[in-house]
Amino acid sequence: MRTLFWKFFLAFWLCLFVAAGLTGVVLHALREDPSLRDLAEGPRAQFLLESTQAVLEGKGPDALKELLTRNHHRTGGPVPVYAVSEDGEELLDRAVPAELQARVQKALDAGDLEESGIVVTTDPDQTRWVLFIPKPKPPVPGDVAKPRKKPEPPLLPPMPWVNWLVVFVASMLFAGVLAYYFSRPLTRLRKAFRAASAGDLGVRLTDGKHSAGKGDEVGQLLQGFDLMAHELQLRINQQKALLHDVSHELRSPLARLNLATGLARQNPAQLEQSLSRIELEAERLDNLIDELLRLSRLDSGSQGEPEAEQDVMELLTQVVEDARFEAGSHGVEVLYNNAVEHWTAPCEPELLMRSFDNILRNAIKHSCAGQTILVAVAAHPTGLTVSIEDRGPGVPSELLSKIFDPFFKHGDKAGQGLGLAIAKRGIERHRGTLSAELVQPSGLRFIIVLPNGI
Repeated sequence: MRTLFWKFFLAFWLCLFVAAGLTGVVLHALREDPSLRDLAEGPRAQFLLESTQAVLEGKGPDALKELLTRNHHRTGGPVPVYAVSEDGEELLDRAVPAELQARVQKALDAGDLEESGIVVTTDPDQTRWVLFIPKPKPPVPGDVAKPRKKPEPPLLPPMPWVNWLVVFVASMLFAGVLAYYFSRPLTRLRKAFRAASAGDLGVRLTDGKHSAGKGDEVGQLLQGFDLMAHELQLRINQQKALLHDVSHELRSPLARLNLATGLARQNPAQLEQSLSRIELEAERLDNLIDELLRLSRLDSGSQGEPEAEQDVMELLTQVVEDARFEAGSHGVEVLYNNAVEHWTAPCEPELLMRSFDNILRNAIKHSCAGQTILVAVAAHPTGLTVSIEDRGPGVPSELLSKIFDPFFKHGDKAGQGLGLAIAKRGIERHRGTLSAELVQPSGLRFIIVLPNGI
């Protein structure tokens, strides 16, 4: 009884059963029993009454009696229309049903009775007559109707047991289908959560045979779980890959540190050279750890809130000037095509400059002497676009989507593989986008789009 299926089932079933039962009882109570009706009031009965009234008013009771007698001989059955005079005599000497005697007398006393199924009229001699059609069939002329006592109907007449059985079975089937419809996806969701808590993040609820995935709230709930499981699986896989890459990146300088320390102990004459190597590897470790901490802060969103509005063009110009100084020592030229003088927005200056600088340093690192790096800026109604294009070797097209992954490396001049990952997260923190595309015949173009009001 604790399961959702039985709760849904019992709730739906009780509701349907009570509603159907009450509806049946009310309809049964309001139903008019034909045996209790003493007058025929349908269209055919009304037509007969009006025809009889016309004959009686136009030609008198003798003509009507002749018409009814002839009709009786022709059909072989009793004539349904009764005609009672103000003296209480029926035109064909038939006994008036006991249940109608009071109504007939009332009609005669009133003279003009507005009641359906009974007509009060006068013949040419101004004798009043009451016309009606009893129901059920009138007795044969000469028979005396025995008065019967009309039974009192019960307050809630009992329904036949077959009706109750039909209501019970139909409501149970309908409630069972509804309960199964609502509880089955929730049961699958419960099992999926248990599997996910046990470490199986590959479970999906809207794939394969369940790909129909309805568009209602239940279907959206299942799709939401699939999206959550997919994101968790992706993040965990990324964390595992990052941990593996960090371990690999730390292992290399630590191995060189141990090697330099061992050489210093074995050959004291090369102590100065070994210390220089140790100092270089320690600096590399420090830079690597600093980059990892920066990347971790960006991933966790713990970076400071955006400061006051800054002139982004001023920040970019400063980064380009520093890059020109570094690129000059490598024989690389940096061209700055700036068509925008000022473009202000609230931002984190250090993080935004670091993002620009990482992209430019990556372009300088993969450029050869004599090559040119082009930095172009353009403003548009929705924001600012910065393009940084180099003529280096580029990357294969199948690897283009991975260049922003942490520790992605390609080529002989690859660094730690964190610069572009930090740049992308820094741009995205400012609600912008960073993308890359190949340039013909070789090279990469990085496109930064910053929206207005970042």
